[in-house]
Amino acid sequence: MGGVPCCTHTIAQLVAELRTLLRDKTLRPRTVLCVNAHIYNRATADPTLKQNLEAARVVAADGMAVVWAARLFGVRIPERCNMTESFRAFLTEPDMPANRAILIGCSPAEAEAAAAEIHRSSRHCRVLGAFSGFLDDAAYRAICEQHRAVDLILLGMGTPRTEFVAAQAAAICPEAIVWGIGGGTVRILAGTMEEAPIAWRRLGLQWLHRLLREPHRLWRRNLIGHPLFAFLILKAAFASRRRTQGNKSAPGELL
Repeated sequence: MGGVPCCTHTIAQLVAELRTLLRDKTLRPRTVLCVNAHIYNRATADPTLKQNLEAARVVAADGMAVVWAARLFGVRIPERCNMTESFRAFLTEPDMPANRAILIGCSPAEAEAAAAEIHRSSRHCRVLGAFSGFLDDAAYRAICEQHRAVDLILLGMGTPRTEFVAAQAAAICPEAIVWGIGGGTVRILAGTMEEAPIAWRRLGLQWLHRLLREPHRLWRRNLIGHPLFAFLILKAAFASRRRTQGNKSAPGELL
């Protein structure tokens, strides 16, 4: 959409793809990221972020605004592939191979609490280490070097930090699935953030739930970011339509 990649995966399809990747470590690439209105806005102005998204295997539509916007490009995305719900589905999937993970995100205490919740709720996933999401690049490189044999590297930081660390982790640990599960997912698992009620999530109003609870941190991202997203998407869709119409009307090109 306007040069920013987005996949049509449902939650069930994403879980199935993760199962396939765990069973076959030769498959490349092995990075799972997501796009929402905020990430889209950042990617249109950040070539490195856009490149990191393009290098991923899956860029899930983690936002109803993205699901709706895809229709302007003639693509139907069946559902919002929310990272928290996808990760919960992954943890409870009975047919998932046993796997070992490291988790990076939020404060050290939140990372540790999230790891404990993963152990409690999943029979197949074991977290070998939980680390702060506020370390420097050298620290993350060292962590990945020390855990080359893990099956999963779970990241819960902001954008574009998650995507940048994902690219570095994928280069150091080519057999690991690098999954940007989101800082919100880590905080929900840790019990430091309240998840939106299911009715709000089904209506695509999770952003409003978070805004009402953290207005000082999220007001700019939502109240300015959403109109900006609408402008950028409409601009990209109009340009795409003009190119399509121009190709169809060009005389003699297909003869």
